[in-house]
Amino acid sequence: MPHQHPEDRVYTVISGVFCIGRGTRFDAKQLQAYPPEAVTVLPGGTPHFHWAKSGAYVTPGVGHRALGLDYLDPIDNPRNS
Repeated sequence: MPHQHPEDRVYTVISGVFCIGRGTRFDAKQLQAYPPEAVTVLPGGTPHFHWAKSGAYVTPGVGHRALGLDYLDPIDNPRNS
């Protein structure tokens, strides 16, 4: 579900295909696929969403300050269950 991080994130795809889209609402048309060895940088505060469209993927997300995760819609936050 759409979320954002307060810190910049660097994603390196280790395996699988990492699909990420930018925006405040999930839209499969906005997904961009990153294959293994690809690197993408997401500036802090960028609303985005991921999808394991073609199966599992491994992408360590590295931040450059304290890590955070804020869902744009509180209903999507599993911590509120």
